[in-house]
Amino acid sequence: MDRRKATMSGFSLSLLTVLGLTSTIIMPYGYIVSLPLYAIIVHQLLLRLIFRGPSVRREPFEYDGWELLQTTNDGVDVFGHLHMQEEKADLVVFIHGWESTAERFLERMNLFKQRGLHTLAFNMRGHGLAPYTPEWTAGKVISDLKVMLNEIDLKSIDRIHFYGHSLGGFVSLGLFNHRNVGWWRERTGTLMLESPMVAYSPIMRTLLGKLAIFENVFATMAVNGFRKIHPEFHDLEWKDIDIPYWGVPDVPTLLLQSANDNRLGREHYDRFMELDVDVEAHLIESLSHSRNRVDKERDELIVQWIESRILN
Repeated sequence: MDRRKATMSGFSLSLLTVLGLTSTIIMPYGYIVSLPLYAIIVHQLLLRLIFRGPSVRREPFEYDGWELLQTTNDGVDVFGHLHMQEEKADLVVFIHGWESTAERFLERMNLFKQRGLHTLAFNMRGHGLAPYTPEWTAGKVISDLKVMLNEIDLKSIDRIHFYGHSLGGFVSLGLFNHRNVGWWRERTGTLMLESPMVAYSPIMRTLLGKLAIFENVFATMAVNGFRKIHPEFHDLEWKDIDIPYWGVPDVPTLLLQSANDNRLGREHYDRFMELDVDVEAHLIESLSHSRNRVDKERDELIVQWIESRILN
């Protein structure tokens, strides 16, 4: 098995299945002999579920005025869409949610672009133009984003700001973990979160449904799998995938939360509000979790944030 993989190849898994079935059929008490093989197969299938990638790919970002920025991270193509102003300015990086796309940020990006700020829309793996990846993890996305940030011409940038929606909020918060370093840490001005995911454990419980009583078993599998995929994080524990251990912002933060979030509910908002951080939080009745490309109240709050916290 590859050093940076948690799961077997499809061929290996199929071979184990054939061996198990063959032993069960042709050998006396073959089903007993095959039990360890079946256990391995079930374990591998569960790992594939835990680290599955997106099953829906939305339309890519294709608008005039933004340059396609492309680089590679350990042989994997990484994509972003960059608009640079003529003058030196702050850069705002947008990170979309699960099974969404940078294209959904167009109207919000224009709020920043029209006020003289550089804008960069980042594509997560398996989204937009970014290729599918086996064993999807937020750790891979953060690694891709760090590589892309190193492609930016720093002579044209003052400070950098991050805007994360849903899972993009989780990725944004992960940038504040002590493990993640780069030029952008010293230049980060503010963080903007829209209906963010701030913890993975409640997502796991939702996925498990009635099997949530086995959360500790799945948690152990997930942690061990993550360590194989990311051996550089060999000391990762289950608690590390939730705030405050995942990452706590040390910059002014704008939290724009759907008051009736049909995807994440209120738990993630409540967890964030327990942190000792500089946060301006708003519960917005008119805002859904992900369908509002334009929302008057949210957009007015964004403009106020730009004028009071970014441009000043």
